[in-house]
Amino acid sequence: MYDSWNFLILIIINFVYSMKKYILLFISFSIFSQNFNTTNFDIDSNFNIIKNEVAQAYTKKAINYAGNRYYFKKPKKALLNLFDGDKPIKVTTNYNLLEQTFDIETDDNKTLKLLPNKVYKVTFEDKIFISIKGKFYELINENVNFTLLADTFLETYMPDYTPGIQVKPDPTYRKSNEIILLNKNRFFKIQRNKKFIINMFSSSKSKEINTFFKKNKISPRDDEELSKLFLEFYSDLII
Repeated sequence: MYDSWNFLILIIINFVYSMKKYILLFISFSIFSQNFNTTNFDIDSNFNIIKNEVAQAYTKKAINYAGNRYYFKKPKKALLNLFDGDKPIKVTTNYNLLEQTFDIETDDNKTLKLLPNKVYKVTFEDKIFISIKGKFYELINENVNFTLLADTFLETYMPDYTPGIQVKPDPTYRKSNEIILLNKNRFFKIQRNKKFIINMFSSSKSKEINTFFKKNKISPRDDEELSKLFLEFYSDLII
């Protein structure tokens, strides 16, 4: 009789524990979807705040190589949440990967850059960026236990070519990023390497995590897939 009760209790505990992870994932996506609503705010009524308080004019750096300096192909609607503001401000902006800031183009052909010490969140329809310690990061996952961020930037690379047959091409820009785990107010850069990631967790979990990689076809290059892995094993982190 007692064995049956113990077995039933064990099943319930395991069920609650497993559901907790999916609830965390659901909450993070729910918060994301609820944050973006541009229908209630008027850009014109708030533009003076942008010009005078949360952005400043600047001259963009010249691009030396081919490639797009921006995160998106073209500017998109977004909501700004300010550190000392109670209402979001609607803007049209794009993340400048070369300058590591958000650009806003004005009617008089000036470029404003958002100040990360004034704006704590920039929410697009499909992306969220947050400001931490004076820098903007793409938010991959945020929950009660940890935060996953992406530091996105431009890197230069040399396109492939055949020497002696093809003319040597000029270097070009391409978008790249580093994944960062924010855990207990500390930053940890995550190498996109399976062995490195497994070693971030307790050695007693190595075999189980390796199985999770294979079973769920986790790619170290995929931000969302890495997020699932950390949600599953966050309690076993040793960093």
